Amino acid sequence: MKKRKKYNYWKAIDKVPENCGYEKRFKYDIDMQSNGIMGDCIQWCVNNCKNKWGWWFQQTDLYDPLRHNWEEQNSYMSFENKREATAFFLAVGMANMGDHNR
Repeated sequence: MKKRKKYNYWKAIDKVPENCGYEKRFKYDIDMQSNGIMGDCIQWCVNNCKNKWGWWFQQTDLYDPLRHNWEEQNSYMSFENKREATAFFLAVGMANMGDHNR
């Protein structure tokens, strides 16, 4: 079996598959309880997911698209596969939840 190459934090963002990434929503969503997605979340997915995954944002009532006040949004990671969603949550999801320092 061929071993997959593991990408570091800086290279992982360039390795997001075309059918994954920003604005991709699937069956299993994880509310990150924050207003952004950290790079180590993306790195983990690039290095560990075999199925589709992505991240998306839900604007609160205070969000203004003209000002793009990104701090007034909620971030979500989304997964096609329940096992990968659970593994993500346990590996890096909990550590990044609730962090509003982005």
